[in-house]
Amino acid sequence: MSDGIEPVELFRARARDWIKANLGPLQAWDRTQHCKDDEEELVAVARDRAIQRKIFDGGFAGICMPREYGGLGLSPEHNRAFNEELSGHEYPSRFAVPTFNPCASTILEFCTAEQKAAHLPAILKGEEVWVQLLSEPGGGSDVAGITTSAVRNGDHWILNGSKVWTSRAWWADWGIILARTNWEVPKHQGMTVFLVPLRAPGVEIQRIVRLNGESEACQEFFTDVIIPDSDRVGDVDAGWTIGTRWMFHERMG
Repeated sequence: MSDGIEPVELFRARARDWIKANLGPLQAWDRTQHCKDDEEELVAVARDRAIQRKIFDGGFAGICMPREYGGLGLSPEHNRAFNEELSGHEYPSRFAVPTFNPCASTILEFCTAEQKAAHLPAILKGEEVWVQLLSEPGGGSDVAGITTSAVRNGDHWILNGSKVWTSRAWWADWGIILARTNWEVPKHQGMTVFLVPLRAPGVEIQRIVRLNGESEACQEFFTDVIIPDSDRVGDVDAGWTIGTRWMFHERMG
């Protein structure tokens, strides 16, 4: 090892042995993420959480994430080697998008050390599934035209509004949300990012049923949802800067 970092090929060999010993063959719902009904979907979600925990316990979760947040602190080459060896084996497909990218990537880049410590290890252990709360009814592609608002009240914020076309929100745990916090400035300057638990009082999630019967996407309604200021991401009204990087991570994912 050089500088205490395991060489990529040694890591690859160790990963290959662990994967063969611990993970089964690729399943149909890994390829398509399509289930015949809600019951089967929830079984698949529980299975993905269990596999993610198995990968964490095996020492292969968060390969490029810092060690202080439960990761391995290794290189993209190590991550690529693991993914190549994973080919043909079961994996927690529902964690890739959007939990890891863009949500965990955005948390890692912009959240405080306390926020990272609260959520990144839980994500790596399969305990938290995340969604991104961006699109709004009637908003189209104009992200800066959001009307979901957050009003400060002492050490917390009151969130009201709605987001839409959110995949998997009906069984997810947390969301990253962009909200309007200032109506007196140009629209790109008056937004703030928050972390919001999807089971908080005042959060209502409704499924959107398409013509083909598929209902993965959801609409969320927020009515006087209390968000502590400790769950604010970055500075007040700095949401556009964070949002552009958030969307960059989404594209890169």
